[in-house]
Amino acid sequence: MKPWSAKLPLLSGRALAGVGAGALVGSFYIGTGDIAIATKMGALFGMDMWWTFFVLGLAGWTLMDMSARYYLRFGRTPLSIFKEVHPVFSIYLFVTVVVTTIIGAYSQWNTCAHVLSTLNPGIPTEVGGALAGLAATALLVLGVYRRIELFFVFALILLIGLFALAAVAADAPWSAAAAGLIPSIPGSESDRTEWLGLIQKNAGSMINAWLILIYPYTMIEKGWRSSKPLGQARILQRSRWDYGVGIAAAGIVALPVMAAAAAVARPFGIVPENATDLAALLEPLAGSSARLVFLVGFFIAAWTAGIGWMVCGAYAMLDLGNLKVRMESRSFRIAIALFIAASASLLFLRINPVYGIRIFTCLLYTSPSPRDLSTSRMPSSA
Repeated sequence: MKPWSAKLPLLSGRALAGVGAGALVGSFYIGTGDIAIATKMGALFGMDMWWTFFVLGLAGWTLMDMSARYYLRFGRTPLSIFKEVHPVFSIYLFVTVVVTTIIGAYSQWNTCAHVLSTLNPGIPTEVGGALAGLAATALLVLGVYRRIELFFVFALILLIGLFALAAVAADAPWSAAAAGLIPSIPGSESDRTEWLGLIQKNAGSMINAWLILIYPYTMIEKGWRSSKPLGQARILQRSRWDYGVGIAAAGIVALPVMAAAAAVARPFGIVPENATDLAALLEPLAGSSARLVFLVGFFIAAWTAGIGWMVCGAYAMLDLGNLKVRMESRSFRIAIALFIAASASLLFLRINPVYGIRIFTCLLYTSPSPRDLSTSRMPSSA
């Protein structure tokens, strides 16, 4: 019997008790880019594009489910298989993990710094970003996995509450939320161009390769492994609820952000470039308290996303280096320290990593394909 074909109740207390790592998944989805996308959606189309978060989230859920099933079937993570394709490809994967993690963490600390400087102009950008990164590092180095998991659950609930409060203060058009779950296409050609562009950006966020590869590491931390088909089926059920909750949370957080933008930006034809611009619009219409609450929520979103980047990067780095994949391990803490040192250095040196991204993209498209490498040691599916 295959574990994914076992007949189990759709919902059980054990399945709900396993929800936790999904909050880490949710923090990765709800980063600064995702909030910026939701802001533009609300400013341009009101609540009409809310459905995209759930349709694209379903695609991401399906790919994460494949990753979880692969781990249950073979007892190995996807990266542990990919690195055996060829030594050159393994090195390339290692460099990819390090570079993308540093740049991803840097972007979140940079956003944290801008929010802090908006709240208090006396805080230098590099100092604010470094403090946010150091606080995240302290949380990871001094904590244990279960506590970190509970922290992300709390942060996710707090994030939803803060954005909802800001949207309520802005007198958001909540009545349009239900209609936003029904797919629709704009009538004019110019609107369709904007609409397609936002869907493409949202797809890049919701169907995230990092999350597809990383979730099995949370299963390792939880000890979710069984050699018996029924045990595997129960683990798979818990996993599906877990990352399903995380993905759904992304859509729930997007709703008040879109609603706030629809209330304070759309009526005036203003399209905020980011959430900080939206916060500035909230103040004259909804008061300084709404602006403060929204900025605090935006800071938490960026900070938790930065933590997510470092956690995922450290897990992948240890896996590729054949080291113990555990948050309490010394190797994990060393990896976290390296990532914060590198990302904070970019802030202090005021180096824009956009140029690094462009160079890395060129390397990505000129890297050797696994099909072109002579030796393959992929396991059989038998």
